[in-house]
Amino acid sequence: MVVIATPQPTLPQPAPLTTTGELHPVSCAGQNVISSPVSTVQGVPVHSRMRAVVLTQGQCGTVAWQLHDKDGHPVSLQACGFPEDSASSAAVGDYRVVLRLKEQLSLGNDRRPFEVEATVVDPAAGKVEAQLTAAMTSLAGIYYGEMALVSVPAEEANQPCVIFSNMFSVVITRSTFGEPGDDGGPPSIAEIRLHLRDSSPQESYLLDNLMFDDAEIALAISRPVMYWNEVPPPIDLVYSTQNFPFRYHWLEGIAANLFMMVAEQFRRNDFQYQAAGMAINDQNKAPAYEQAGQMRWQAYKEWVRATKASINLESCYGEVTSTYKYSAYSSGLRMRY
Repeated sequence: MVVIATPQPTLPQPAPLTTTGELHPVSCAGQNVISSPVSTVQGVPVHSRMRAVVLTQGQCGTVAWQLHDKDGHPVSLQACGFPEDSASSAAVGDYRVVLRLKEQLSLGNDRRPFEVEATVVDPAAGKVEAQLTAAMTSLAGIYYGEMALVSVPAEEANQPCVIFSNMFSVVITRSTFGEPGDDGGPPSIAEIRLHLRDSSPQESYLLDNLMFDDAEIALAISRPVMYWNEVPPPIDLVYSTQNFPFRYHWLEGIAANLFMMVAEQFRRNDFQYQAAGMAINDQNKAPAYEQAGQMRWQAYKEWVRATKASINLESCYGEVTSTYKYSAYSSGLRMRY
C-alpha cells in the first residue's frame, strides 16, 4: 500500500548526517545480517502484511526473522521445548525451524526447494536466524521464502509436520558475483526505484517517505512474467523471474503494476470532507495513477501478444534468419525460439 501524506521527522536515520552533509562511517559487522522491517501506513505498522528481504546474488547472508502468527503477533517457542535461558539452538527434541527457498513462478514443478535449518536465538520472542549458502543465492530472481516450525519424528524423518510457517518474498538482486555466464534475473529494486524517482524519502516532498516497499516491488516484478506465461497463444517459451530476457518491457510492466497498486489505494480511501470552510479531498488521485498504469500496461500487453504471435508463426512456418533478430538485450541473453 502506498504511504500517504505522513511526514516522519522522528524516523531514525541509518547513518546520521554531519554538518557538511556527509554520512558517518558504519561498521561492517552485521552488514551480512538481513531482516525485513514491518511496513507502515500513515505511521502505523501493518504487522499482518507480507514482507520481503533483499540479498545480492552470491551473498552468503543470514536471514534474521521473528516468527509471528497471521495477525503479526510474535510467537514464543518456549511451549515447544526451547527454554528461554538456553544458548542458541537449531533443534529441541522433534522440533526444529527450517527455511525453504523457491523461485516464485516455479511452484508446482518437481524442482526441490533449497532448505536450510535455522537457529533459534531468542525463543521467548520467536527470533531465529538462517544462514544462506552461495548456492541458494546464485541465481537472481524473486523467491518465496518460508520459515517454518516443524516437527520431525524419527520414524518420519522425510515427512516433516509443519506446526506453522511465515511466507515472505526473497529478492535476489543481480550481481557480478553470480554464476559465470549467468546474467539473468529481474531489474534490481534500486533500478526500479530510480526509474520511479522513489530511491529516498527526500524525493517525495509531501510524503517524506518511500512510495513503495520491497514486498510491493517484488510482487510487481513477478506479474509481467506471469502475464507472458499465461496469455495466448501458448508457446514453449515459459519463463521465470530468473531468466525472463526482455529488459525494457519488463521494467515498464513493473512500473505499470506499481502505479495500479497506488490507484487501488487512493480509490479505497477517496473521501471528500469539509474543514475550516474548505473542501478537502487529498486522496482523489486514483484517476491519474490509473491512467499512468493502464497506459504502460496496455503497451506491455500489446508487445507480449505481438511477440508471442511472431514466435508462434515462425515455429509453424519457419523463418529466414537474421543477425538483427539476435540483438543482445541488456541482460546479455538472446531470444531462443
